[in-house]
Amino acid sequence: MSQRQALPIGIQTFEDLRKGGSDYLYIDKTAHIHEMTKLSKGYYFLSRPRRFGKSMLCSTMQALLEGKQELFEGLYIHDKWDWSESFPVVRIDLSGVTYKSLEAVEQKIQFVLKANAKKHQIDLNTDEQLGSQLMMLIEEISEKYQSKVVVLIDEYDKPIQDTISNDDNLASDSLDVLRGFYSAIKASDQFIRFCFMTGITKFTGVGLFSGANNFNNITLDSRYASICGFTQKELDNCFGDYFDGVNMQQVQAWYNGYNYFGDKVYNPFDILMFLDKGAKFDNYWWDSGQPSFLTKMFEKGVYETYDLENLELSSQELKQFTLSNLNLPSLLWQAGYLTITEEIQEPFGGSSYVLATPNREVRMTLNMLFLISLTSVESNRLLKRNEAARSLFKNDLKEFETNVRAMFAAIPFNNYVQNNIQKYEGFYASVMFSFMAGLGLKCRTEEATSKGRIDMALETPTHIYIVEFKANAPKPEGDERGEALDQIHEKKYYEPYLNDQRKIVLIGMHFNEEKRNLDWFKDEELKLD
Repeated sequence: MSQRQALPIGIQTFEDLRKGGSDYLYIDKTAHIHEMTKLSKGYYFLSRPRRFGKSMLCSTMQALLEGKQELFEGLYIHDKWDWSESFPVVRIDLSGVTYKSLEAVEQKIQFVLKANAKKHQIDLNTDEQLGSQLMMLIEEISEKYQSKVVVLIDEYDKPIQDTISNDDNLASDSLDVLRGFYSAIKASDQFIRFCFMTGITKFTGVGLFSGANNFNNITLDSRYASICGFTQKELDNCFGDYFDGVNMQQVQAWYNGYNYFGDKVYNPFDILMFLDKGAKFDNYWWDSGQPSFLTKMFEKGVYETYDLENLELSSQELKQFTLSNLNLPSLLWQAGYLTITEEIQEPFGGSSYVLATPNREVRMTLNMLFLISLTSVESNRLLKRNEAARSLFKNDLKEFETNVRAMFAAIPFNNYVQNNIQKYEGFYASVMFSFMAGLGLKCRTEEATSKGRIDMALETPTHIYIVEFKANAPKPEGDERGEALDQIHEKKYYEPYLNDQRKIVLIGMHFNEEKRNLDWFKDEELKLD
């Protein structure tokens, strides 16, 4: 058996990955790079979530364009590239810093400029504005080497990402600084051979997405769908025996599902950490850090969490926005918490997109964050939800009811004081969906039937639970089913599941605004004559 290649965890540059042979596993992405760089000039923008390999992609491009042929032995591009030609590279990497002030933004940019000037032995006039410094740097490097310059910009929007949730003007002030800085790209067009920029979001008003050197946005270009992340084919063909004995269906459910109009891709950070930790399923990507805007935006607005499993956005809403018109679903998509499940061609032209969470890791952790934000219940107190899920797997609905009541009882009274959310079924449905979906339980909401929409369907290996919510409904007397169960029977919400071999259980949950909890709970196993 051949020796395993080491997993490239913590390796920051393509050169470290490839020098001295091929000790580290590398998934060859150079076919995509060749597609971009084969023309004499090009400007490209790629949006991908954090920890998806954007920085390694930039590092690979840098090594290629600087002509480091020995690093590409055995890779797709090796015999297709003209190694007699190389180019000076200006690398602008705005990651690695948490931006808490405008001074921090300016200092980081100045540091990057000085590092590039030192590398190419160029005297930099730091008295000039940042954009002017970059423009002069590019021109002087071009003159020194008598060559066009390559500009690689990694995490161009990091200062905005770090400040977008602030209540002050720091995000817009940061945007102004970046706009002035990046304006040098357009002004330096005659000296640039190739420019590639990565980030998470595409903000309008940065000054990069219009004009003579309009960046080609390849985020949803099917040719580059798998330029970052791992495809199933790459897992099957490139990882040797790493996946021997591993349940690949579970791996797919946990970490696959990102769709950029080609083969779906796995989160690469998750895959590498999963293998490094002995094939243990965990929330590796989520635990590595979440953008602060998520919690802040949840706190500022009321969102029905289950909408995010079947959300439709226009092409314009999805792809870009301004700081004054932030769109949470679009931010969630660009940050990797939602993915595209369907493209709809509109009859009047253009497209719309249907979005949902990509996989179990994101679904569980995002709903946990939603639940904490929606209820203000501490995460350690939400561990009761595990008991709720176990009760469904046992079909112990008395225990399930007890755990639901305990969860609503834990919501602080202050959550209800400033509003009337306890009056509305949508609030209880949102809490219940996040409560159950946060466990990874298969949970569907607002599913359309021929006669209406099911509030919620929960699935276990042995049972399907059809749930209807009511708020402030009359309490049934005696053996009456009540409004919720009556509606399930009247609308026959169970019909889509009749061919399933599992048992079908109907549940009616009635909530009371004064109690701010379940008023009563009724269930019955479906019996058809």
